[in-house]
Amino acid sequence: MLECPKERVFVRRFFSTLKSAYDQLIIGLNYISVAVIFLMAFLVFSDVVGRYFFNHPIPGTTELVKCAIIVIIFLGITYTMQQGRHIRTTVIMDRLPPGIKLWCEVLACVIGVVIFVSMCHFSLQAAWDSWIVREFDGVQVKVPVYPSRFALVLGSGLLVVQYILHLVNHLSGLIRYYKGKGS
Repeated sequence: MLECPKERVFVRRFFSTLKSAYDQLIIGLNYISVAVIFLMAFLVFSDVVGRYFFNHPIPGTTELVKCAIIVIIFLGITYTMQQGRHIRTTVIMDRLPPGIKLWCEVLACVIGVVIFVSMCHFSLQAAWDSWIVREFDGVQVKVPVYPSRFALVLGSGLLVVQYILHLVNHLSGLIRYYKGKGS
């Protein structure tokens, strides 16, 4: 247990710095995700224009879009969750008492941690193997697959961190809730 106030201040600053770096990382990855969305939209638009007006589609568009979708999803999903902007159905949750609602949130976070730890773990070997053999997709244009595989691993890992942060917040809420009921 920390007894010295200086140690407490150091630990608080350390975790504050760590949280700030984490926040900047997921914001940066979200910007990359948004940039990939715009580039992909421009590519698809150009491909459609080339295909229908000039009878000459852009080679490799399908392969690039397949890889880009994974990058878009997994680099932006952590930011979306952190901001609370993911899609939720609250028909049942809105009718639950606060204590049960908090327990459901805790359960959802635990399930999320288990699922995304599994995804991260099992995707890491596939990403590494893809890197080792320099896996490419496509016939006309060779599109590297390994960046999107590593984006999946990175996004899953960061989502685990975000679920753990949410879990800590919900457990703190449960503690406050039950302390308030005892008073």
